[in-house]
Amino acid sequence: MKKRPLANVEWRKYISLNNNTLNLYLTEYGDDHFNNIIHIISQAHTNKFPSIILFEFTKLDIVSVVEQKDYAEVLQRLLNLCERLEKYEICSEIVEVQRLMKFRKKQTIKKSHKKLTIN
Repeated sequence: MKKRPLANVEWRKYISLNNNTLNLYLTEYGDDHFNNIIHIISQAHTNKFPSIILFEFTKLDIVSVVEQKDYAEVLQRLLNLCERLEKYEICSEIVEVQRLMKFRKKQTIKKSHKKLTIN
């Protein structure tokens, strides 16, 4: 029996300042959720995964996929949400991961500019 393909939903809907129902839940129980997202994005960036499943709704066979180009946006949206929910310890973790991502990006872009001399 073939498995049917998983539906993909927009991840931005689940990291949003406008999703009040979700934000009320996250105010009380979101620390583990936030830490998992930070860990997943950090590992995906370190391992240079082209995309990851950020959320998986197993009962509905629905996933939420994030492309590599959106990893920084996920962290920024998460930071904005954590600031609003006053989760400042998590904010500091996000800022640290953002800093490491920028540092790694600069390292990969840096090229050698040695002058070629001919004797």
